[in-house]
Amino acid sequence: MQTQRPRFRHEVIDPTPPTTKLGICLTTDLTGNGRPDVIVGGTGPETKLFVGGGRTRLPSVEGIKRAAGLAGPTLFWYENPGWERHAIADVPQLGIGCALGDVDGDGRVDVLAGQGIHYNGVYWFEQPADPRSRWEPHLVTERFEKYHDLAFGDVDDDGEPEVVGLSQRSGAVFYYDVPADPTGGPWPDENCHVVDGDSDAEGVWIGDVDGDGRTELVVGTDVYRRREGTHEWAREPIATGWDDVRVAVGDVDGDGEREVVLAEGDSPTYGTHPGRVGVFDRRDDGWAETVLADDLFCPHTLQLADFDGNGRLDVYAAEMSLGENEVPRHYLFRNEGDGRFERTVVAEGVETHEAEAVDLSGNGLPDVVGKSYTPDHHVDVWHNEGGGER
Repeated sequence: MQTQRPRFRHEVIDPTPPTTKLGICLTTDLTGNGRPDVIVGGTGPETKLFVGGGRTRLPSVEGIKRAAGLAGPTLFWYENPGWERHAIADVPQLGIGCALGDVDGDGRVDVLAGQGIHYNGVYWFEQPADPRSRWEPHLVTERFEKYHDLAFGDVDDDGEPEVVGLSQRSGAVFYYDVPADPTGGPWPDENCHVVDGDSDAEGVWIGDVDGDGRTELVVGTDVYRRREGTHEWAREPIATGWDDVRVAVGDVDGDGEREVVLAEGDSPTYGTHPGRVGVFDRRDDGWAETVLADDLFCPHTLQLADFDGNGRLDVYAAEMSLGENEVPRHYLFRNEGDGRFERTVVAEGVETHEAEAVDLSGNGLPDVVGKSYTPDHHVDVWHNEGGGER
């Protein structure tokens, strides 16, 4: 099948979002019109002053404004089409950790979000009957600190979804069983299960990665498998020597089995070398590594989707700026089959972070929606307009 490289048209859907350090980007249809809406959130200005190495916390001016109900939202969503912005909540210091899921079982998708460094809360935000109204925040836990990633799914194969979290500061991979009344937080300690108490990994995926019919956790560069009949987990390394990674999983080579794709999203700024993107294929003797790129700047966006309509999963990786990278680029590694990928720059000059591939227009092609992280703050869409050059 001969296909053409897709062309992308850039649109800024919000040049001035109401908060800073935009860590959260999620997509789901909130209005029921068949079009995915876009959920974004961030830290907001610092609400506490940390002195004495962070041991003492004093309220800042912004913290006083929030206490008085005068601050803007830190979590909000954009209605598709038109991109009208609606507030969700104003819980401060929301970090990168976020997920979607029907926490209370009412048939409406809720939002899960965790706080960043020096903060301890994981919250779920209850979607009201009218999503344009304010959403009620509920506390899940304050047991850990700095949540880089969250996920929602049936981790222990009991038929019920759990909340999975990665706490870098506390060094924990954990999950919570959802209690009968999830609104009365914090959730009970007995509902918490620690998968690994010595991990500062980023990136999480829930599912059957090896085809054995049981659910695994892919966390960073490791796979965790639950020991039968227990809450204990065994860890298997996928790769060594890779810095903090973003994780995606899918059948990239078309062999009917899933591969793990990793991108070093914080390298080289917080890593040891320029950022790599690689595909890892499970074999009998371990994981075979294929590096697609080894010269990127903080590719904190990693998505798998068929962007060109040839029936194969492509790899999309996009760079941040962080005030250092003057020409951030978006790369599409077009899957040509037989393990071959064509590396193409499909956009440049506008940074993004934690962007998602999703069909926003209903034309059957995945677009890309994301936001910057820092120092700039904006929300963007790259519309997939189909074939361009061969």
